[in-house]
Amino acid sequence: MADYGIYLSVDDGAQEIRLPVNPPEIEVEIPGQGKTYRIVSLGEINTIQTPSLSEISFESFFPAQRYPFVVGTELLEPASYVEMIDEWRRARKIVRLIVTDGTVDINMLVSIEDFTWREVAGAVGDIEYEMTLKQYRPYGPKLVQIKTITQNNQPVIIASAEKKETRSDTKPQPKVHVLKRGETLWALAQKYLGNGSRWREIADLNGIKDSQVRNLRVGMQIKIPTS
Repeated sequence: MADYGIYLSVDDGAQEIRLPVNPPEIEVEIPGQGKTYRIVSLGEINTIQTPSLSEISFESFFPAQRYPFVVGTELLEPASYVEMIDEWRRARKIVRLIVTDGTVDINMLVSIEDFTWREVAGAVGDIEYEMTLKQYRPYGPKLVQIKTITQNNQPVIIASAEKKETRSDTKPQPKVHVLKRGETLWALAQKYLGNGSRWREIADLNGIKDSQVRNLRVGMQIKIPTS
C-alpha cells in the first residue's frame, strides 16, 4: 500500500512539515469561469474561458501524542505546527503543497488563505484546525510597446507586450541551522555571528519568544542572520 502523505514547505524546502494526521478528505475546487451568451438566431451558446485558480480545503488535527494513525517519523508539538504555519501566513509565504498516495498526486504552489485552530475538549494537548489554500501562479510585469504603421493611408496603432526581465534577488538569504541537543541561541550567535550576546537577533528572526528560549526542541530549523 502506498504511503499517503501531505507535505507543506517554503523557501525551496528550507522549512518543511508533513501533516501528522491525514485529513479524511480534501476538497479541490476548480472554477471554470464559463460564460453563457444568447445570440439572435443562434440561441444560447457557451464560451469556455481560462479556469480560475484552484482552492484546496481540508481539516484535521495536530496530535499531542503518537496515536496509531499518526503518519511520518517526526512528530512535533502541536503548538509548533500552529506557530510555523501561522508564521508563513503572516509573512505571506508562497507554500508548496504536495499530496501523494502513489496514484493521484498534487504538486502546486499555493497561498494560505485561511488557517483556524482550536484546542480539543477532552483531548489534552490536541489542536484541531481547518485550512484553505489557493493556487498561486507566478507572474511578472510586461512592458507594452506602442507602434504606429500606415495601412490604406490610415494610421494603425499596434500594441505588443514583452515580458519585463526581473532582476535576480541578490539579497543574501539567511543560513538555516538544525538545532542539536544541548545547543542554545547564545552558542549559535557565538558560532555564526562571533558574539554570543547577539542571540536576540536570532530569536527575533525566528519569532522565538523569551519564554521559549530555554525550551527549544531538538531538530528545530533556526535561521541565522547574515553578517
